Amino acid sequence: MKIFTQLLLIPSVLGLMTPMAVQAGGEKHKGHHDHHGSHMNMGDSYPSTMFMGKTTFVLGEVDGVSDSGMGGMGGMGGMGGMSTADEKDGTVFHYDTKLMFMTSFTGQDMLKTAVRVGNFGMMEPFGMMGEARLDTAFSSSDSLELHKAYYQFPVGDDIRITFGPKLRQDDLLGVWPSTYPGDGVLFVLNQAGANDTYSKKMGAGAGITWSHEKLVASALFVSEDASNSSIGFLADEGKDHITTQLAWVDEKFTLAAAYTQADNGNTDNSPDTNDYASFGISGSYQFGDDYSLSAGMGWKNPDNEDSPDTAMNKVEDGNTWSVGFLWNDAFIEGNKLGFGIGTAETHRDDSGYDDPLAMEAFYDFIVNDSVTVTPAIFVIEKDGKEDVNGVLVSTTFNF
Repeated sequence: MKIFTQLLLIPSVLGLMTPMAVQAGGEKHKGHHDHHGSHMNMGDSYPSTMFMGKTTFVLGEVDGVSDSGMGGMGGMGGMGGMSTADEKDGTVFHYDTKLMFMTSFTGQDMLKTAVRVGNFGMMEPFGMMGEARLDTAFSSSDSLELHKAYYQFPVGDDIRITFGPKLRQDDLLGVWPSTYPGDGVLFVLNQAGANDTYSKKMGAGAGITWSHEKLVASALFVSEDASNSSIGFLADEGKDHITTQLAWVDEKFTLAAAYTQADNGNTDNSPDTNDYASFGISGSYQFGDDYSLSAGMGWKNPDNEDSPDTAMNKVEDGNTWSVGFLWNDAFIEGNKLGFGIGTAETHRDDSGYDDPLAMEAFYDFIVNDSVTVTPAIFVIEKDGKEDVNGVLVSTTFNF
């Protein structure tokens, strides 16, 4: 890859700038970002609204990606085999911008509205259907889109209810059972090891979370076709996902078990890789102040498998797993080093199947309170095909 060395030199150059840039955000700006995660700090008068934004630039390159554009559809009914011998090998520059508004009417509730714009091509290697999908990838062809809209409020001291016309599965969960990687590189390694259980599907949905001391329980659903007038909300033909989760949250560790039922709008009981039940166990452990280890496993059972069971017929039981390690304050205070490894897709028990893995390593370099530069490298193995190798540098601006 031609730009590998140049990309990895960028953090070194920025390191020379740090003494000049570190004060750019200022202490007041740092305090603002310390409260991004809490709508409870908006002030004493209500309604009150907090605004936050995030822009990410991604400069990267991959090789081993098929030029057919179909490789990223490996999980869609076995279409991953449609590729040509030609491969993409070029340097790309993408961006993703999120603008988020959080309004509280009582000091205990939150209305979240987020708009987003990005130029990741849907079928490009880093895109949402690509062979090396990034966690930050968003495809809107430079058009501003409503990304999320949901409302969350408490009932008593132990219950929280969330609902809205546009949200993601993890917005409804009581616990995200992983500390890795926070702002990740590969999407496939940011699903707590149970990729089919924690699918992170988007749509309309609702959920309820009950928490008491260290025990947290959630039940939720997401309907992908709720805005489609020809299908509608929770219809038989709609793509619906129902998830339940039970978690134990301690000071040092988190452990969660979750179950998801997805139907993909399948009404004829035909074999469908996205019509399944899935179970996952995930957790994380904190070693002292600086180190954490996250791991998870998931098991997927399609409602109807292919018959006969051959290598070409891919609708069958499978499993996923991942392990992620984080080192906070790595070498320099505030910086972070991470390494993750896990299944590149749901593994099948087929003779001759390669059990492909995905691996990544990254280093978060804090330029100042608002700017982070992250160089990363990754490898995504493919069943019976050439590995996808990549290198990138992302720059994140929080405001």
